[in-house]
Amino acid sequence: MADITERLKSSIAGGVTDDRILTDALQEIKELRKRRDALEEIMIILARTELPWDEEGRQTAALPHFKQRYLKAMHEASDLLGLDLRSTITRTEPRT
Repeated sequence: MADITERLKSSIAGGVTDDRILTDALQEIKELRKRRDALEEIMIILARTELPWDEEGRQTAALPHFKQRYLKAMHEASDLLGLDLRSTITRTEPRT
């Protein structure tokens, strides 16, 4: 995204309107909105997933369902965030 923002800044500073830059910016905005919506769906699924333990910390019958939904949501989120790729956000991993 830094590339498109720099291109837009240069275009504005130069007083030049380039249809290609605007087309690229529009495409990037569309892609970011799709990713945002997909990540929002994942967060909704996680928020609505029943926790697999009771107040005393004992596992409940919901554990298998929780595991399935949680793992699927995390896999989808990982793909959307591009965690298999290096980016400005994913350059370093937290120490565990």
